[in-house]
Order: sequence, then structure tokens, then C-alpha cells
Amino acid sequence: MKDARLCPFLEAPHSAGLFFDFDGTLSEIVDVPSDARPVEGAVELLSRLSQRFRSVVIVSGRSAVELVRWLGDGVEIWGAHGSQRAVDGRVVLTDQAAPYVDVMKQVKGEAEDLLSGENLEGVVLEEKGVLLNVHYRNVPDRNAGHRSVEEVTARLAGQHGLVIHPGRMSVELRPPVEFSKASVVRDVAAREALRAAAFFGDDLVDLPGFDALDELTESGIATLRVGVDSDETPRELLERSDLTVHGPCGVLKLLRALI
Repeated sequence: MKDARLCPFLEAPHSAGLFFDFDGTLSEIVDVPSDARPVEGAVELLSRLSQRFRSVVIVSGRSAVELVRWLGDGVEIWGAHGSQRAVDGRVVLTDQAAPYVDVMKQVKGEAEDLLSGENLEGVVLEEKGVLLNVHYRNVPDRNAGHRSVEEVTARLAGQHGLVIHPGRMSVELRPPVEFSKASVVRDVAAREALRAAAFFGDDLVDLPGFDALDELTESGIATLRVGVDSDETPRELLERSDLTVHGPCGVLKLLRALI
């Protein structure tokens, strides 16, 4: 029997939008961020969906440069939590993000100096335009790595007026303006006059996407929150999900049902 939760998307795809996180949703979680790639079959499915649905949007903490390289230009891509957008294969910063380029370059240099002083082998700094993500997944003592990374990022945030966003075994530093998956979902839904919207995510940083769906629900739009379960998926996200699938392979199975 057809799942009633999918009906708005199956019956009227021309007015429906699909929004996806990348890491843990379209790719497996990996120890080294740069090693991530879309799971086999994901690019082809996204391309087919983009021909059927009003909007197919990737909105990720990843750099849009990487996402374009891995996914191509067949879908709409927003990187670095909405501070970057791919336009005709070229990545541009949003107007809000552009003024913070120089200060974030300075912050990266200071972070490298401070973390090297902590002797934290395995820490990885991931620069994403005007965002800086500090990963401690590969630190031998993760608890010690977590404490040190939190101390260093808190110090830098205080000195430069930045905002801290915790992630999966990482801490991200952002400028003090709103870059969120919620704003991308809201903007695209309004631009495309969507009558249905689904968000696929697996981590705390995806909850703003769910928040945006809550707002759309209140305005009469059909919504679906898809939680992608794994050993690292936070309970809070699963509790807010309307539908749960297991890992990126579960995502692809659901997408085939939508096609």
C-alpha cells in the first residue's frame, strides 16, 4: 500500500521540492572530510528527480565547490550552510557572507597556531568560504580533543565576534549573520511556490531545515521530515522525523519510490 506521507510528492511533483543534506545523507560518514563522495547511484537519481520535481536542492555544510565537483550542476546547490551558492557551475558568496572573507582567513591562521600549541595530532581544519570547521574525529583521545577544540574555538569566537556551531565531532566558527539551512528552505519554497517540501538530514545541523518545514506546515504546505539513521544520528533529530530511513542507502531506496 502506498505510504500516505509520500502522496503530495507522488501526485504533484511539479509543485514539490526535495532538500538534502550531504554528509551522512547522500554520502557515508568518513574519517577524513575530503574523502567523502556520493554513494553509488546518488548522482543519477538526483538528476532524474530534477527532471520530475519542481526543485531538487542540496543544502549542506560542505563547500559548494566540493559539491559541484561531486554532484555536477544538475541540481541546485547551496554550500556552507547557505553562505555559498553554485550558479551555472560557478560558486559565489551570498551578499551577507562576502564582507567576512578577510577576517575568516585571519581566524584560520590563528586557529592553526593555537591548535598546534595544543599538540593535537589528527585535528583537521576545513575552510568553507567564510566558515571554519575544526574536526577532532581523528584525535586519538577524542575527549581531550573535544575539550581543546572547544576552548580554542571559544577563544577565537570571543576575540572576533564569531558564532560557534557544534557538529558531529567538530566545532564550526561562523560570522555573526544568519547562514542556515532554514533560510535556504524558506527562500526556495517561496521562490518556487512549492506546495510540498521534504528535507533529508542526519545531524543536529539539519534541524534548522526541519524548523523551516514547521513554518511551511503552518502556511498550508505539505511537509516531510526524513531522518537518516546511523550510529551517530542524534536522538533529537530522529524524534522530530516523520519518516526514518537507514543510512544513505535508505535515502536512495526512498528516492526510487518517488521516481
